[in-house]
Amino acid sequence: MTGTLDGGAPVGTPPVAVDTDAGTHRWTPRLVTILVVLILVSEIIPVSAVLAGTALPAIAAEYATTQAGWTMTISFLTASIAMPLVGKLADMYGKKRLLMIVLTVTLVGSVLSSIASSFSMFLVGRALQGAIFSVAFLCYSLIRDVFPARIVPFAVSVTVTGTGVVVVLQPFLAGWLIDNHGVAGAFWFVTALTAALGVAALLVVPESPVRAADSRPDLLGAFLLGSAAASVLVAVSSAPQWGWTSEATVGLLVLGCVLFATWIVQAGRTPEPLIDLRQLRRPALLYTVLSSGLVYGVGTTTSSILAIMAMTPREAGVDYGFGMTASEFAVFGVVNGIGIVLGGLIVGVTARRTGAKVHMIAAAVVIAAAVLTMGFGRGEELVVLIAAGLVNLGTGLAGAAIPNLVIAAVPPDNQVVSSSLAEVSRTLLAGVGTTLVFVMLNANVRTAVDGVPVYSGGGFMWAYSLVAACAVVGGVAAAFLPRRLGAAEQALRR
Repeated sequence: MTGTLDGGAPVGTPPVAVDTDAGTHRWTPRLVTILVVLILVSEIIPVSAVLAGTALPAIAAEYATTQAGWTMTISFLTASIAMPLVGKLADMYGKKRLLMIVLTVTLVGSVLSSIASSFSMFLVGRALQGAIFSVAFLCYSLIRDVFPARIVPFAVSVTVTGTGVVVVLQPFLAGWLIDNHGVAGAFWFVTALTAALGVAALLVVPESPVRAADSRPDLLGAFLLGSAAASVLVAVSSAPQWGWTSEATVGLLVLGCVLFATWIVQAGRTPEPLIDLRQLRRPALLYTVLSSGLVYGVGTTTSSILAIMAMTPREAGVDYGFGMTASEFAVFGVVNGIGIVLGGLIVGVTARRTGAKVHMIAAAVVIAAAVLTMGFGRGEELVVLIAAGLVNLGTGLAGAAIPNLVIAAVPPDNQVVSSSLAEVSRTLLAGVGTTLVFVMLNANVRTAVDGVPVYSGGGFMWAYSLVAACAVVGGVAAAFLPRRLGAAEQALRR
């Protein structure tokens, strides 16, 4: 069997819905309680992401580092490796059990980041927090397995979209926490939130009865791919300080390439590889995976440097920056959240008339144009605010288009595995993109204040240009998707 990313039944097996209340096919108080808990657990992901992104300037100052971008990179990297493993382990041992393990790992990581006395220790905590990305598919897989079939679509939809609290309240909460309690306070909040919701899930959420005993996790593949990616990213991010031709940089690059080549060979010979690269022989899926990573994944890296740009004071002698506090930066967070929600709504409303290919191409165009506008208009707050909202509108379009692209690209019995490829692509390239934009910035340090780098405006222009270039390439990949739609998408449009 090919392992499933979402922890569901074996490929080709219809989902099994088991009523938590015997004989019930309607909403009950128990079902509502379970759904509320799963929605709140899922929202740990955006809560922690918004907090970490907003805290980047404070993290750079706290640890006097030019490598603050690794705060985001390392969690994306571990997420991309952990998700396929968690999915297969959930197949074998149960989705609630893996949900509790993931929440426990996240809790430990949050505690480490809260008490970290060094940047290295802080990053270990952030690496463990990358496990939280697996919560999303564990939650909607649990719903699919234990809720009555007739209410599964609504319950899954609400779990994926959330309550909207992140869009409106979380940016202000993040700003208040960072301004008043620092980096440690922000991550103590994540710790308390994870602990409380973990207890709620333990007490309320039932275990799924669905098992796939023949599923096997590819631990060797995870080690090879994770080590390869980490080696290359450490080399690239440190090259501005070490030198591109230094023994350390070259050695890590060579090691990463060797490990990656070994993983390719290993994945081709393993019956159940971490990532089934053989699926990429389908051109439609190959272009879907490329566009998912380059448009959505790299597009999300814009938020990693936006807080730094907005919070830098103009008095530092640069041609950008608005001297914002973390609390004042919340207006960007709200606009960004609204942009993502609108993008998803546009896809939902127009899916029958257009198609996922059009949505992905539109996302690429919007993101490329908006990030270049942010670069050229970096000195005007209103211009940057509007452009940031448009970037996230494009991100919302791309994120909502990805599932439909997968549906159109492959037959139903391959869609779970294919979805895993797209998911790994967008999280892995989000980590790679974050590293590269910070390489651009660190190659253009103008000065340092109390050990914190102040980047030149040109550094931000290079960073945004890189994001735009990736979006364009991803849009071109989407343009190569076949015009003839798959049966699933034809049905959707009818």
